[in-house]
Amino acid sequence: MSAAATSSQDTAPAGSVLDIERILVMAGDIGDFFAPYPPERAAEGVRNHLRSYWDPRMREALLAAIEAGVAELPPHVLEGARRLVDDIPDAPSYYGPPKA
Repeated sequence: MSAAATSSQDTAPAGSVLDIERILVMAGDIGDFFAPYPPERAAEGVRNHLRSYWDPRMREALLAAIEAGVAELPPHVLEGARRLVDDIPDAPSYYGPPKA
């Protein structure tokens, strides 16, 4: 395990997987990947990634940060995270690269 990963886990609050700063950076990175997509597809891609690959504690921490207003993330990331709790039907997570 790298020193960065160890120090990040050491500073995480009890019961969480990572500290909130790391979670927000990771959410932003996911948002960067989906940024070229149309807004609806980008939000759905973010939601599906968070639901498929993130630990439930990480999702809860992200949603809590959004609710508290401390998450400065692009709109499609905020919408994708909110869709985790909204009752929206599933859609495919990967539509391929955007068409030019």
